Amino acid sequence: MLLVYLMGEGSISLIRNRANRTHSPQVSIASTDYEVVDWFRERFGGSIVTKQPRMSNHSISYDWRLTDRRALGFLEVIRPYLVIERKIRRIDLLLSDYLECTPRNGRYSEEMAERKQKLVETFFSLP
Repeated sequence: MLLVYLMGEGSISLIRNRANRTHSPQVSIASTDYEVVDWFRERFGGSIVTKQPRMSNHSISYDWRLTDRRALGFLEVIRPYLVIERKIRRIDLLLSDYLECTPRNGRYSEEMAERKQKLVETFFSLP
C-alpha cells in the first residue's frame, strides 16, 4: 500500500530553493520504482528527479518532490494515515502555523519575518 510506503520513506522538510528566499515546505518520496513516484505526481503534482547511481551495483532512483502550498495540501490529505510521531509533529506545526507567517506576495513585515524565523527554528529543533 502506497501510504505505508510513504510513512517510512517520505521526508517532510523546510527548504530554501534560492539564497534570497525564505524556507518553504517540501515533501519528497524516494524510490527505485518509478511507478511509485509517478503515482504521486499524477495525483498531487510536483516533479520527479532521477538520481543516477553512485556505484555500479546500485539502481537508478527517483525522487518525487512537492513544495510550497501544494505540499501543505498533500500533508492535510495524508495526516490521518501517518504513524511516525516525528513526522506527525512536523506536519502539525506546518499546518497550524506556516500560512499565518507566510504572506502570499512574499513581502514580509518585520513581525511576520520574526514569526517565520521562529517557526523554522522550532521545526528544525523537533526531535
